[in-house]
Amino acid sequence: IRHEKKGGAWCPRRQIEENVYEYLQIDLGKLKVITKVETQGRFGNGQGKEFVTNYLLEYQREDEGTWFRYRNRNSEEKFKGNRNVYLADMREVDPPIIAKRIRFIPYSESPRTVCMRVEMYGCTWNDSLVSYSMPQGHRRGAEVDLFDFTYDGTIEDKYLRDGLGQLTDGDVGETNFRLDTKKMGIKGYEWVGWKNDSLTNDPISILFKFDSVRNFSQVVIHSNNHYTKDVRIFRHAEIFYSIGGLYFPPQSTKVNFQQDDYFENARPVFLRMQNKIGRYVRIDLYFQAKWIMISEVSFTSTEAVGNFTEEIPPPTTPAPPTTTTMKKESIFNAFSVDTNVKPDGQETAADAGSEGAGNFDVGGDQPAEVELEDTDVANGISNSPDVPLTEKENKEYDDEYISIIVGALAALIFLLICVVLIFFCRHKRRKNNNNRNSHKPVNGSHITINLNDLRTATNGKVSNGNMYNSIATDEADSDREAGGCCNSAGAGSEKFAWSEVRDYAVPDITKSALVVDLPPRVSSPNQITGGDKPPNYDALYAAADIVNVHGTSIPSMQGVSGNNVYSVPNAELLCSIDYSIMELQREDLRFVEVLGEGQFGEVHLCEALHPDDLMVDEYLLNRSLPRTPLLVAVKMLRPNADDRARADFHKEIKIMSQLKDINIVRVLGVSTQEEPLCMVVEYMKYGDLNRFLIDHEPEGPLAPPGKTLRQVVFCGYGCLIYMASQISSGMKYLESLNMVHRDLATRNCLVGHHFLIKISDFGMSRSLYSSDYYRIEGRAVLPIRWMAWESILLGKFTTKSDVWSFAVTLWEVLTFAREQPFISLTDEQVIENAGHCYRDDHLQAVLPMPVNCPKEIYDLMCECWNRQESVRPTFREVHMFLQRKNMGYNPADEKLSQITIPIC
Repeated sequence: IRHEKKGGAWCPRRQIEENVYEYLQIDLGKLKVITKVETQGRFGNGQGKEFVTNYLLEYQREDEGTWFRYRNRNSEEKFKGNRNVYLADMREVDPPIIAKRIRFIPYSESPRTVCMRVEMYGCTWNDSLVSYSMPQGHRRGAEVDLFDFTYDGTIEDKYLRDGLGQLTDGDVGETNFRLDTKKMGIKGYEWVGWKNDSLTNDPISILFKFDSVRNFSQVVIHSNNHYTKDVRIFRHAEIFYSIGGLYFPPQSTKVNFQQDDYFENARPVFLRMQNKIGRYVRIDLYFQAKWIMISEVSFTSTEAVGNFTEEIPPPTTPAPPTTTTMKKESIFNAFSVDTNVKPDGQETAADAGSEGAGNFDVGGDQPAEVELEDTDVANGISNSPDVPLTEKENKEYDDEYISIIVGALAALIFLLICVVLIFFCRHKRRKNNNNRNSHKPVNGSHITINLNDLRTATNGKVSNGNMYNSIATDEADSDREAGGCCNSAGAGSEKFAWSEVRDYAVPDITKSALVVDLPPRVSSPNQITGGDKPPNYDALYAAADIVNVHGTSIPSMQGVSGNNVYSVPNAELLCSIDYSIMELQREDLRFVEVLGEGQFGEVHLCEALHPDDLMVDEYLLNRSLPRTPLLVAVKMLRPNADDRARADFHKEIKIMSQLKDINIVRVLGVSTQEEPLCMVVEYMKYGDLNRFLIDHEPEGPLAPPGKTLRQVVFCGYGCLIYMASQISSGMKYLESLNMVHRDLATRNCLVGHHFLIKISDFGMSRSLYSSDYYRIEGRAVLPIRWMAWESILLGKFTTKSDVWSFAVTLWEVLTFAREQPFISLTDEQVIENAGHCYRDDHLQAVLPMPVNCPKEIYDLMCECWNRQESVRPTFREVHMFLQRKNMGYNPADEKLSQITIPIC
């Protein structure tokens, strides 16, 4: 290109037309990767007039091998040539050509004299791979064809042979294989995938051929792990090596891959090949799920030095026409494998032929008589000369083997029966453990329970304690406690033991929540006899560190100022630690309005006029401009509160002051030098998440009825998941401290700048949300629509019950809090629904999938609502899942500055 030598260009002798085959062949010496080609006509110092308008490319990878006609990704063969004799035109070769020789073939539909100068751009093909052979990929559904579209070898009966294609084109696929990243109208174009249709779990075998014998150190297979779509990285790979390619010795490299249930992203999988020698490599990939998908394979190897001999076929035993004589010794030797390797790396003849060993051909047209020697079976040593077997002895010999086979099958069937019986017994025992009498708070299938009408319980193990409960950790201990303290003398009559426990001790809730002997289950789930009585819910809620010794009552989750309080392990230890908290001047607080109130106090919304002295940088997110007042919530204790309420208030201050997480409201300061006692905590500019969602609309082209697009503030799906992931992050922090929130809902989440979410605890104190709580007069306030079934029926609060509440909160977020959970059920029906969960009769109602909610998000909710606590995910797992689903979201892209939401 751009040089004038010997006439200025290559010109074929004949004129080029459609049926004329002339070519310019270039020998590259070794395998190269060609990514671009460039052509130019003959200038000839201004005398030339010849150039090519179109041309084709052919290439060859092996000496005396097949010549392949190049086709691009759209199956087009022709390249555009030049427009004149003096300008060079460069064309991209996509997919790249891997070849040792290449031919430029001028093309013209009408007779034409052509001349051309050519150049190629590329690099050395370090993999030295000349072909791979494998089954063609499969179709997934009606839209996704996971084929090798660019394969240049032979395709017969859905099998690819002696060519290269998409596994070596340098393009790796995205995790979402349903995308059309190439804009070719082909989804999942970069992936080649196979479906596991085999009942025997047969592997996918890929045979690779190289240009010479090589020493292999590593192979990298780019694989997909989109496990929610039944796609996983292979369970394990087995790699075989051969010199000649016809016979593969049994020595192989086996690599196992641990199942990844956390990250779905596609990734390269590195397999070490332990410096094995071969020119042919066969890789068997075993299925871990329904699909295997790979998009690229690359090898790291060096050319092996030495003389190498191809494996020879396995030896065959010649036989006379009428009789075949074989010693028992030869039978055992035929199936043995000699694994010795010569010092120079060559396999022995026994290695080369081991694959075919054990296949015997009995020749002749007449019936064959097999002669066996009496042989020492253990050592394979012959003790007597060959003695031909008679027909009778041969039949007895066959009968002996048949009896052995029948006996082995009978033993196998017996073992299978034993395994099934053991499994059945274990399942029955586990079912009985889950249905113990001490865990029977609901009787029958349909019971309407009004907790307001229940009598006050006087039974059960109680102690003097308060609201900062510990977390249930051991069900077995609970059963032993209940069994030891209760001897039923009739329905509703039990003995009980008293226990003196100091305030804020750390018992297990389940050790005292289940101390009544409940009525037995009825035989029919749809019938309730007149003698059946509802459970005593006062006893169900008699948690040891909640109920007062002298007066039994269902515990309230409310603190002294009306807010809910966390369940805290080791509350006594935490409260004994002396933490310094900043004292605030009351003059620095300007009252705005009352947020809520409780029995002994109130929660006020105030402005801190000089907040700079009490904040760290992260709190500046709550202010739009520097040096502006900061919104805070002030929990106040009324002067007429009793000593117990004052002690509880001080304990709440100490516990809350130790929470330090970006997604949890923090204590900014206190005012305890004069009445009323105050605790100042964070508040966010845009108020609680419930009102925030109600004042927003889902993203869409149309405005709601009665509004224009200018009057509506939209909130996208990415923003909703971003806020939900922050809630899970804050709960993950509480989970790490083994603390239970007990009232997680959108009303207890605050929204700040850039959709910053902070979990709070004063939603319970607000009259605005009074309908969200079920009130047992004088005894308890419970958010039953958000509570797990074991919290409603057994009084058991754990981090896993918070996971249940989180799923309901996530449902609120995705429905824009347009309605209460279970809006069609009354409070009593919600309690009855919890009874269905307890009985596991599959009659319980669940919240429906929100509109436009992805299936995997709803599946997450359903996992959080699992009846078994141990099966529910942890907040760490939930947070990781939501983060992955919201990768790339930037909250700064949302126009939050346009939002004009009332604070309350």
